[in-house]
Amino acid sequence: MLTFIINFILIISLSVRIVSTRTKRIATSNSLFSVIFLIGQFSNSIQIPILAKYVEESLVSNLELSSNFFRIIIAASTFGAILGAISIPTIHRFMARGVELLYNHHTILGLIKKSFSISTVQHLKNSVKWPDKLNFIRLKNVEKMNVNIFILNILVYSFMTSSMLSCLYAGVLNPELRTTSLSLSGFAGGLGTIIMLLLIEPYHSVLTDKVIEEKVSNAFFRQHLSFVILARIIGTLISQILFIPLSKVIVWVAAWI
Repeated sequence: MLTFIINFILIISLSVRIVSTRTKRIATSNSLFSVIFLIGQFSNSIQIPILAKYVEESLVSNLELSSNFFRIIIAASTFGAILGAISIPTIHRFMARGVELLYNHHTILGLIKKSFSISTVQHLKNSVKWPDKLNFIRLKNVEKMNVNIFILNILVYSFMTSSMLSCLYAGVLNPELRTTSLSLSGFAGGLGTIIMLLLIEPYHSVLTDKVIEEKVSNAFFRQHLSFVILARIIGTLISQILFIPLSKVIVWVAAWI
């Protein structure tokens, strides 16, 4: 469930970009994005010790821990990403009000306090919307796709999905190095986040600014985000393939250091 929630949050965080273009409040929207990102990171920090304890108890009890256990968790990230993609039309409409509330109340605490009201529930109900068919039609127009960003999203997201689980499974492959392998999860996760922030997010930020400045059409921007979401869903599927080889690499690194 935590894996499902984490990937759901990471996907819906893209809706902040749409909110930025709708409200024209980039800085306020980015503040809301930071909160959503921190929730995802906090969920991830809870997930790691729970899984680590499960692996540790299995090794101590001499129970065979199949790779299928980890593959089910990776599958949960795929389902979370898919649900996040389906929810984006609803989330970005709902979050637009959140940005306005944050703009008026200046603090996240003020926003949270204001959110606990009947009007917020009613607004969420009114915001519910299924993805438009146009979003799927846009995916057919592949000649307008930024191939480099599309491939980069696939690679980075597949690595981020499988890296922590690979560190845990590396401890199963070589129990004598399980502590070292687990300690590498922070490095692996941090590396994926750094690549995301250095190579992918700046492009999204610049594109958002260009939409607001009307240098890029809103239709192209929506199409780009559709390709990014698709790339990230594909990334979770590829992580099923990457999972075992990466585990073996981590075992080698743990032995080498």
